[in-house]
Amino acid sequence: MDNPATPTTRLVMEFVTELYQQLERELNEIDLQTNDIIERSKSSFEACEKAIAKLKEHMATYTFDNMAEEIYFFKELKPKFYSKLIYHVRLFELESQKPVGITKSQKKYFNRHLSEIMRYNQDHQNICKYYRSGAVYMDELYFRRTKLNLLIGFDLSYFNCNESFCSCHDHTVATLLANEKIADYLNSELLKLKNHQRVVAPIGIEDTGISWAESKASFIELMYGLQTLGVFYNTKTKTKADMSQVARFFEMALGVDLGNYYRTFQEIRIRKKGRTIFIDKLREHLIQRMDQADENPRYN
Repeated sequence: MDNPATPTTRLVMEFVTELYQQLERELNEIDLQTNDIIERSKSSFEACEKAIAKLKEHMATYTFDNMAEEIYFFKELKPKFYSKLIYHVRLFELESQKPVGITKSQKKYFNRHLSEIMRYNQDHQNICKYYRSGAVYMDELYFRRTKLNLLIGFDLSYFNCNESFCSCHDHTVATLLANEKIADYLNSELLKLKNHQRVVAPIGIEDTGISWAESKASFIELMYGLQTLGVFYNTKTKTKADMSQVARFFEMALGVDLGNYYRTFQEIRIRKKGRTIFIDKLREHLIQRMDQADENPRYN
């Protein structure tokens, strides 16, 4: 039986956990700052790189206290970091190579990448089923830095990794986790295309090419303000529209994915730079425009 974790062990694992939580906070902040997926994925990739560099540096001279700790690191901790990195690299590639303006081509593009994820899962179905089921009986072979065994398989990325920092399948788990998020993104994009056709095509509205230029957080701040003021009315229930109805309306009308807007609102509530940054900015600029119109009636 493995010995209990020493105080040093606990401190190291606490450092890794805190480092990951810090990365998540930084990624959330980046998500609030811009609505441009390409810019967001670039900034997020850089944040992930820095966190992983710190992780490697911290673990370079560390000796695991016991087998259970080693397995826990390679099965649970390390894959979380790398799944974030893989996700943002893939997201950048998907967005930067996405066909422009043709719904049929975009559908084909997103479905092709969904098929690639399905093939990857099929090719790695044993480890996929093992990990998702919460099984532990192969942990010693899958998630320890032992000699490679062709009978149990391994991820080819192992050959590009420092042996002291890799197990047979920690990268496979990271890829599976990243693929889950990429699949969510692809399905969300397909749903937006479907909803856009439903809203636009029947009433013949031409695509103007206009899109929201501020951050997603700014839009959600404005949306919550409008809903709170009660400016939206549900004609079916004869009542003020609730937030889920308002959010759904904007997602369909504008072809945007607001994601977990409730979580974003909670982050807006506690941000240090102020709660209503966008609404304050909106008010300031509108007053400036009115002042300019007062001075020059031709200005509008």
